[in-house]
Formats: sequence, C-alpha cells, structure tokens
Amino acid sequence: MYKLLLVDDEREILNGFTEVIPFEKLGFTVVGQAENGLEGVRLSETLDPDLIITDIRMPLMDGLTMCREIHRLSPVAHFIILTGYDDFEYARQAMSFKSMDYLLKPISSTEMIGVLKETRQKLDDEVAEQRDINRLRASFAQSLPLLREMLLGSLLSGGADPETVMKEAPRYQLALAAPQYAVAVLRSPSARQALPADLNDPELMKQAVINVAREVLAGYFSTQVFRFDDRIAALMLLPDATEETFRKVPEALEVLERTIARYLDITPAIGLGAPCFAPKDLRTCARQALSALDHSALQGEGAILCVTDIEPGSRAEQVADETGLRALSNAIKTGNHDGAKQALDTLMAALNKPTPHNYRVYLLEILLTLLRTARDMNAELDILGENNLTLDALMREPDVQKAALILWERTDRLVRSIQSSRASASAELAHRATEYLSARFADPDMGVEQLCRELHVSASYFSAVYKQETKETFHQTLTRLRMDLSMTLLTTTNRKTSEIAASVGLTDPSYFSHAFKRYFGISPLQARNGKGGESA
Repeated sequence: MYKLLLVDDEREILNGFTEVIPFEKLGFTVVGQAENGLEGVRLSETLDPDLIITDIRMPLMDGLTMCREIHRLSPVAHFIILTGYDDFEYARQAMSFKSMDYLLKPISSTEMIGVLKETRQKLDDEVAEQRDINRLRASFAQSLPLLREMLLGSLLSGGADPETVMKEAPRYQLALAAPQYAVAVLRSPSARQALPADLNDPELMKQAVINVAREVLAGYFSTQVFRFDDRIAALMLLPDATEETFRKVPEALEVLERTIARYLDITPAIGLGAPCFAPKDLRTCARQALSALDHSALQGEGAILCVTDIEPGSRAEQVADETGLRALSNAIKTGNHDGAKQALDTLMAALNKPTPHNYRVYLLEILLTLLRTARDMNAELDILGENNLTLDALMREPDVQKAALILWERTDRLVRSIQSSRASASAELAHRATEYLSARFADPDMGVEQLCRELHVSASYFSAVYKQETKETFHQTLTRLRMDLSMTLLTTTNRKTSEIAASVGLTDPSYFSHAFKRYFGISPLQARNGKGGESA
C-alpha cells in the first residue's frame, strides 16, 4: 500500500473523495487530510506520504508552494495537482517537482479512479526499476573496475578499515589475502619526457603503463595494478613470507622498467616500500614507496629505489592507523564517550615493540588528532597542558599503559567540553528562535525558512535541535503563540474576530476559526461568550 495525503480547503471535497473513491482497492491508504498548505506540510513531516493529492488555491499557503516545501523535505514524494481552467498554465510548474499528473476541475470519480490506477502503476514501475536485480548487476559490473580501484586506493591511503576491505574484497572479485605484501609506486610520465605521437595524451599513456605492468608483473606474482592518486600503484601478493621471495620484487620491477621503455618510449621512476605481512600495514608500505619515489627524482629518470636502501630501520616503523585516528576524532566530535575510549584503546593496543623514536612519533600522531579535533570544534581546552606539561609527560612516559592514561585524560576532558559546548549552543539556538518567534509570530509570512535565514542555520538542523530543546516543533510553537494571544484578545477585548485573526498572522477568518477550535476545542464565539457577546 502507498500512503496518500489529501489536501483541499473544501471539506466536502475531502469527504467526497473518501466516500466515493475506493482508495484501498486501488492500492492507497489515506493517512491524513489537510485543509491548507501549511497543514499539509506539517502532516507530511510526520506521515511521509508517497502521494499527495492537492488543490492549488488554498488559504495560508497555496498548493504549489506546499508541494515545493514537501519536495524539499521528501524528494521521493509525488503529487497530483487539482486545478481550475484558469490555473492550468500555473499548474504546469508542478512538473518540475515530480508531479505525476494534474487534473482540471470538476473531476469525476471515474476520471480520478483512472488517474489513480495509472499513478499506482507508475509508482510500482519506479520501485521495480530501483530494485531491478539484473539492471543493478549490469550497473555493478560496469562500475567494477572503478570500484576495485577505489577499494584498493583506500587500502593504501588508509581511507578505509583494512579488515572491512578484506571482507568486501570478494564482492569486487578480488583475492587480497597473502603471507607477504609489497607495494611499488610508479610515477606517471613527467612533463620533462616527450611522449610518443600516438600516445601523447597523458591519460592514454598512463593506461598503457598499467596494461604493461599488469602483463609483466603477472609473470612473477599475483598483482593488482591501479591508479593511485596521480600515480600508478602495484600491490604484489607474495606467495610466502621469506626475505628471499621479497628480493625477487626489485628484479621484477627492473624487467618492468625495461619493458615500458622498449614499448612505450618512456623511462619510469619506481619507488618500492618495505615488505609487510598484514593488510593493516599496507598504508605504511605505500607511504614508504612514495617516499622512495620522491628520492628517485634525485637519481634521475629510470631509478628504482627501495625505501630500505634510503631509510634504514623502515621495516620496523609503526604508524597510527588512519582509520583508527578518524574513528577517535569522529567519536569525540559526536560526544560518543564510550566510542572515543574504544578507539583510543584500539590505537594503543596496536603498538608492538616500537623503537623509542617511533613510539614518540606514534603518540604525537594521536595527540595531533586531539588538537585538530579541538580546533575543528572550537573547544576551549588546552590539549598540551599548561606550559606543555601534558606533552612533556607524554614524551617522557616509557610505559604504554601509562601513556594511554595520559591521552585518555585529555580525550575525556575534550569529549566533555564538546558535549557541554554543544548543549549550550543548542539551548542558545532554541532561545534565540523562541525570542524571534515571540516577537514576530503575528507576521502572516512567518515560516521556518525565514527563521533559519535569520539564525543562519539549515532548516533540518534547526528542526532537530529546536524539538530536542523545546519538546515542540516550530509549527507547534507558532500555533501556540497565535492561539494564546487570540484567546486573550477574545476574552479581554471587544475587537472583531476578523481583526483578531489578522493581528495574530491568520488573514483568513474562516481558517482562524477552524484552527482556534482545533486547538482549544471551542469556537471563538464560545470563548467570547464567557465575557460577553460576539462583536461582528
């Protein structure tokens, strides 16, 4: 069943629809009815209808304005617009926000039933298209090379959790498990090299290099060759964990260099990282390969350098996992106390007998994450401590567990500081909104967009914060303010009901009476009769 919302300012039309049209048999459940555009928007926020049938001419907010507002909140909603002949061209605007149809009044039940049958079919087709397994599989297969490249790139850059990548790899027809890994990075043809006439497009040349690399390296190891930023990466899966096997990698790269030079008339530079034995260390291997590649520029074109030749001890290097650092930062930003503790514990548990220098660098990476997070959140907290006492204590602490306690103390204080700041900011936003509404609720054009422009926040963020702080939605507060003043004026003055309606921002007296009775359960006349007669 699709959810249907009916919107029309003529009650008899709404009643007629529900009495004459067999909505349930046609596949629709009427989840709500509204008598004006404002009410339609409010109901759509809570009911999330699939289809809205609406008139154009209505008080407070016309049908097309309502449709635009609902479409902004729910882009998947569809509309059937009811219009008189004079509004036909006006109604054509509706097609810009996914209107299914527009009908000229008067509308017969037969015509409406026919349109609803067509609409049901269109909705079914739309859902089926989104769920078409064959189409999705074809689309996935077409995107597979790019998806593989993105997955492999994220593994080397640290942009994804290695465990997640390994689990997802079979979906992308990748086998990435190996006893030992090697990562090489090739520099794309530089501007200093003249490209052959038939391959003078750098992107064509890059693809040619990839093709040659795949063919050559496949004769040595199972290898994935792909674009990596503006370079080319080769991820080699070695068959065992011996050093002898790793020594074959430079040999394979030398053959690759000669083959590229022979067939493509360019001489590439190649950087090779130290071997690693777990996917979580591939980011370090890639970074080492890039470092070696940078050094190769000093050697001239065609140099093949391994990081172990230029950075002694690089095999023992440990680097804080980028995904773990990001998890720590995100948990702090969202005020997730337990999540921050878990992320920090995971980072510290990954330390495995590092050198003293590497140990301090590792701790500094975590501390730098705290500093950046505090900066991003404008947190007024000195992470380094007064006169850098925290930093000094951390750098002098040889015990991993004690160092973890120092970092957690700063992390804990940062989380609490951000939680307090966010609570204060939310309360201040709600207070400013309430003050603004209290001063301007009588403006007939008052709406959430106007208020959010004044507060310089998005409507979605404001709505969430405002309801959390005040336990009311914007529309509920606006209605309460208008109705409270209306009751006061009705019971303490002799002003006409139409004047009171206008003074609280409701220019249509009939809608004012309707809204008043819905809010208080009595009519304006009944409210006034408690003090005296109605002044017409």
